[in-house]
Amino acid sequence: MLRLFTLVAVGLLISSCSKEDPNTQLSTVDLHGSLVIDQEMTTSRQSQGINGEYYKRILTVNGQEMTLADFIKQYCPDTNTRNETCVKAYRIKKIDDVSGATKFLPNGL
Repeated sequence: MLRLFTLVAVGLLISSCSKEDPNTQLSTVDLHGSLVIDQEMTTSRQSQGINGEYYKRILTVNGQEMTLADFIKQYCPDTNTRNETCVKAYRIKKIDDVSGATKFLPNGL
């Protein structure tokens, strides 16, 4: 009986460990993505008399394109996360929110 209990306990332990963490796929996401003109923001700023084009960051995740903000909403909803990719995404978003996406990011991002 004790052997059976031990065998069941080990089986449950192994099965719970074998589940893949859904955030492990995030480590392969290129957070720099590509920059495309944010036509809505550009038009809005030009109507205020501010010239220049404003960009938004587009990421490719699992073959699907999405903005950085959508990526954060979908994959990093917890602002207190310790996931390295999510932390970097929040830092990049903070920089991009100031004046649009930029290709010049600090080292480490």
